[in-house]
Amino acid sequence: MRIFTDIASHDTTGVAPGGRIIRTDSTPDVGESTVVNGQFVFPIPEGASLEINENSFWFPQANADSIPSRAAAEFLIRYPMYDHVLFNWYLENVDADSFDLSGAAPQPTTGNTTPVLPTSLVAPSVPRCLIGGPTGAPTVGMAPNSLAILPRSDRRAAPVYGSLVTTTVDLWDFNPCYVEVTGAVANPEVVTLAGLNLTAVAGAPGVDEFLIGGTAAATATNIANAINLGTNSFSGFVAATVDPTVPERVQLRPVPATNTAVTVTTTSSGITVVESHPGTDEVMLWWKTVRHTVTEDTVSANHPLGANFGANDPALKSATEMDPDDPDLLVYVSVDDGISWYRTPYLEPIDLVNAGTELRVAFINTGTDRIYLQGFCVLFPDLLPPL
Repeated sequence: MRIFTDIASHDTTGVAPGGRIIRTDSTPDVGESTVVNGQFVFPIPEGASLEINENSFWFPQANADSIPSRAAAEFLIRYPMYDHVLFNWYLENVDADSFDLSGAAPQPTTGNTTPVLPTSLVAPSVPRCLIGGPTGAPTVGMAPNSLAILPRSDRRAAPVYGSLVTTTVDLWDFNPCYVEVTGAVANPEVVTLAGLNLTAVAGAPGVDEFLIGGTAAATATNIANAINLGTNSFSGFVAATVDPTVPERVQLRPVPATNTAVTVTTTSSGITVVESHPGTDEVMLWWKTVRHTVTEDTVSANHPLGANFGANDPALKSATEMDPDDPDLLVYVSVDDGISWYRTPYLEPIDLVNAGTELRVAFINTGTDRIYLQGFCVLFPDLLPPL
């Protein structure tokens, strides 16, 4: 299913409702072209059931009733083995901030990919894509259906591929781990991390000890400081942060993000442990890509039979449906912030071997035409304890 929306009424600042819906239509066959002058097309993932009526709206996308959120939620329902969905259809200006355009952006290479990237392809010095400007000065822009992965460049002995790399998505919030001070803590009660005790004391703390504070929030701060203190035993495998919205809570993150062997327990009735496994070691991706063509605007002047004769053909912009498994497009996923990448087939579960919290997605164009990315969704499951 596709939704066609008037581009002239589209509000790129993300203000509701976000554009006049013109019509809906079925998804065309691969290779079929659709004229899209003055419109943008929103693709609904296969299997997602969505009703579009006069009350449908685009923005804010975070609203559970918006078209993007509903489409993603309905897609997730189709795959009950997964617990979470991330999505981006690149509809508003802020969506442009979800790309890493820096020279330091991690990209798939022959040395960090599984299976190994073809040796005939070389990563560019920066991601090669066509995109509107990020939010803020000097320019802002995110026109739907205009995000392009540039074709490979053959001006080198080994061709440089076109690429689009997302910024890091932190998965910790989807399945967090924390300790929370909910009552009185006594000496010598302990919080145990990976078999190492962090002991509560009423006086000046020593090695692997924390001071019982005058309030629950003060105790939580002391726990976080003790965990992060380099002379104690914990900072090498876990990092602690006081929750900015719940000051009695200490957020715990593994170090590195792929560390999955840390257990957290406590002997104190005044401390609650929520032990979970942040991140994921499995994903499944959906994406939609098209190729664009634009015809010439042709007018015949000085026709011998008058101005009403001869050619008068307007420029037409058409979107041609691509096979999601088109050989020119390679998609990779990383959950360790681009240290390792795994090739991801379309709508197939992929085992990432080690769990991680730092998700990136990379789209690579090995062909000679621009590939336009209309959107993608990432599905992933919760994992069981320990941290």
